[in-house]
Order: sequence, then C-alpha cells, then structure tokens
Amino acid sequence: MKANMTTSTSRVWLVLLIGLLLFGCVGPPQKLTPADMSITKPEASSVVVVHSRTGNTALMGHLISEEMNSDFIRLDVPEGSQDSVLSVPNRNEDMEITPQKIDLSEYELVFLGSPIWFMHPTAFIYSFIKSNDLTSKKVVLFYAYGGGLAEKAIEEWKGLVRQSGGTVIDVIGIDCSDFETDEALQSEVNVMIERKKSIWMSDENQ
Repeated sequence: MKANMTTSTSRVWLVLLIGLLLFGCVGPPQKLTPADMSITKPEASSVVVVHSRTGNTALMGHLISEEMNSDFIRLDVPEGSQDSVLSVPNRNEDMEITPQKIDLSEYELVFLGSPIWFMHPTAFIYSFIKSNDLTSKKVVLFYAYGGGLAEKAIEEWKGLVRQSGGTVIDVIGIDCSDFETDEALQSEVNVMIERKKSIWMSDENQ
C-alpha cells in the first residue's frame, strides 16, 4: 500500500514538473479580443510578431512596439492547441496560425517572440518563420520562460531564421519566476529595451 502511494505521489510530481517546463510562466490562457491581436503604427519600419499564451510574452512585445514604434501582431492559434500538456504540438509540427503569412517588405527590423515550452520556443512561432520570407531582414528574438531553457534552443531558433533569409542581431529573454508582480516584470522589460534599442537601431546591423 505504501509503495503504491509513493508511486502515485511520484507521478503527481512528474506531471507538475512537466507542466512547469511546458508553460514556463504558469497561468491560464489569456482571454483576447480582436483589438488585442494587432496594432498599426504610423510610418512603422519594424514589426513585432508574437505568440503568447498567458500574456507575458505579449507584454514584452507590446512594450517593444511602444518604444520602437513598431506594428504589433499577435498570432492566433487553433482552439484548444495550448490548453494542456497533451494538446500542445511538437515544436517542429507545421501549425495553422493567423496570420500565416504577412508582407514584410516595408519592414527593416522584425521582432519575433515566443514563450518557452518544453524548454524550446513554440511550434506557432516556428510555423510563422517557416511560412515567411525574412530575406535581408534584421531579426530580434525575445522570449519569456520560467521552467528552463534547453542549451541549444536559441541556436535552433536562430537557424530557422537563417533558413528564411533573416539575420538575428539580438536575443533577449525574461525569467518570469524572478518577478512577483506584472509591474515588476514590466519595469525590467522596459530597462532591457532602453539598454538594447541602440543596438537594434544601429546602422552597423544593416
């Protein structure tokens, strides 16, 4: 009897650990309206494209958009595809997303954001990259996590960008577990953007 209880307890902890690794910044899926999905800025020369489940990565994207006067696009994903450990697709699976493809010809700089699930960026941001032409685009990758990051995850992400023709000039990430409030998280992201934006705007990255 005691052995069975120990086994059951171990399974519970294993499920909790998997959930933490999957949904690094733990929380329920964010409820969205059409206004949350895209923002157009006058004379924008850059665009933020982000997949976000709970809103942490989207918050990073919004702050980047505000500071850099970037257009903002949040990917819409199939219903139920990010609700549980069992429903989440493998990162290399081609997924239907909205928008699947956009005209990037007007943009010099593209910001691509994703949460970290199973220690890697998600299938949704990967599918966007594979569906779009990033030729001659400067690219900044950004992510939010809380459950670990695989050693070669960022190199894999950069590799996909290269295959689509883009050049990654910077990568930024936030460990959500370091912050007790949304305000603290937002403050840290703002500091990071202020420190990094000169790099993103530099002519040396052309």
